[in-house]
Amino acid sequence: MDQNTTEWLQARAGKITASRMCDVMAFGKRDGKPLKSRQDYIGDIVAELLTGEPKEQVKARPLDWGHDVEAAARVAYEAETGEVVQQVGFLTHSLLPYIGCSPDGLIGGDGQMQIKCPNNPAVHIATLRDGMPEEHIAQVQGEMFVTGRAWSDFVSFDPRMPEHLRLYRQRIKRDEAYIEQLAAACESLWAEVQTYITYLNEKAA
Repeated sequence: MDQNTTEWLQARAGKITASRMCDVMAFGKRDGKPLKSRQDYIGDIVAELLTGEPKEQVKARPLDWGHDVEAAARVAYEAETGEVVQQVGFLTHSLLPYIGCSPDGLIGGDGQMQIKCPNNPAVHIATLRDGMPEEHIAQVQGEMFVTGRAWSDFVSFDPRMPEHLRLYRQRIKRDEAYIEQLAAACESLWAEVQTYITYLNEKAA
């Protein structure tokens, strides 16, 4: 299926997705307690499971920009690396079907990619200087957790920049220690989702 279609949105509904792994991992640094974003995400999943409908997607100019430019980023990546990128829809974990992801492409037998096309060129410039922003670690490692692949090329692309600065790519290797923490956080979140649904059903009985 193509990403961002009705079919794709339906496939993701009621599942933990890599794009929200930052919320799955949202615990206080001092006390380790769940933060509001994690609790809100639990509510989102419960609502999708009970209604069978995906959460309404936010419509915003930055998101539209990213979707429009992504294809050009993929072409630029293929031209620079010589790799052939296989586009995919929504993939689920082989043993934990309630967890899934939508990588922006699979590469060979061991790789994949995640493309970011920030609407604000300053974000792209900061990535050129400092590398992949920390905020994307959970998503990129989460996608490798789902697919089982060994590496992911993080790509930032801005066609408005001078040609030699348009494409940034960084090879991110699979981090087993981080993925172990991610898996535990996903399992505990899913258990909370089930407890929440049981509570609502019992209260209504």
